[in-house]
Amino acid sequence: MSFLDDKKRKKNTRKPVDNEHIQHAEFIKNCHLKLRLNSMKIGADKAWQNHCSDDSLLKNYSNTMHKLASQFWDTNNKNDPSSCRISWISNNTLKYFQEDYLHEIIREKSLAQKFNVVWDINDLTSIPKNPFYLLDVGSCYNPFQKYSSFNVLPIDIAPAIENVVKCDFLTVPLDIELNIVDNVCQTLPISNFDIVVFSLFLEYFPLPKQRYKCCEKAYNVLKPGGLLVIATPDSSHASYNSIIMKNWKISLSNLGFWRIKYEKLTHIHCMIFRKCSLKQIPRNWLHSLNIKNNIEDLITIPQDSRNYDKTNETSKTIVQREDDDLVANLFSELVNV
Repeated sequence: MSFLDDKKRKKNTRKPVDNEHIQHAEFIKNCHLKLRLNSMKIGADKAWQNHCSDDSLLKNYSNTMHKLASQFWDTNNKNDPSSCRISWISNNTLKYFQEDYLHEIIREKSLAQKFNVVWDINDLTSIPKNPFYLLDVGSCYNPFQKYSSFNVLPIDIAPAIENVVKCDFLTVPLDIELNIVDNVCQTLPISNFDIVVFSLFLEYFPLPKQRYKCCEKAYNVLKPGGLLVIATPDSSHASYNSIIMKNWKISLSNLGFWRIKYEKLTHIHCMIFRKCSLKQIPRNWLHSLNIKNNIEDLITIPQDSRNYDKTNETSKTIVQREDDDLVANLFSELVNV
């Protein structure tokens, strides 16, 4: 049986989904599509600014995501905890700090020698203490608040609950200290967090350069040895978009990240990147690959490669219908994230 035949079989045997669930998924898909099309018309920066200024749309978006999570996804987590992105992130980040932290320092030192980087750091034996400072970007409803091992700063452009801080991570300035006024983040602190989480976050942006900028900012707010955790949706076979995932690794290495874990769950790619103490280590590895592409353009998602007709609305809808259905189906299937 071919991969396409297998995919058709799975589609035909898919369990029926609650109509309300489908409506929520369609709304999320349409928000993403509208932002992408506006970016093509007026430029990504202006489109993002307009998007963040649309309070009504953002409120509906956050409420919809909250409903998907609390009424559908969380309910099904009990049936298959191993497919839950929140549990995966919690388990693997705790394992890193409690079991693997010193091992990763030793490995980084070995990589420094391998890639001809002078190791001039003396004190790296201080392990961060529990609770670990976690920045949850695009948090929506603060799903990590239930874990006592994390001291969570949840931020979102449109918080769904009161204890999530309003913040546009793409544009928020960085400073020495955290500054929050009236539950709006004015500045984020540099080199302060143990963990930064991008869960169902980067695919929100229509351009790879915007995703790259977010990853660069994550690097800057993390402590040396800190973790950037990325969970991005994909219901395809594990190897179907392997080139895309490899390109993400390449792009983030230019920022100073080294990928230490990757796992494909049923509907999610889960990745952990470690902030190297010496960013020249992953950069030297990158240089050894002799990459010709623009590194900032490598954090792509499947939707980036679709053909959009900017002048003909009917044609645009026809061209995008199959991809839009995939996106809608994906959010309908994400019962365990």
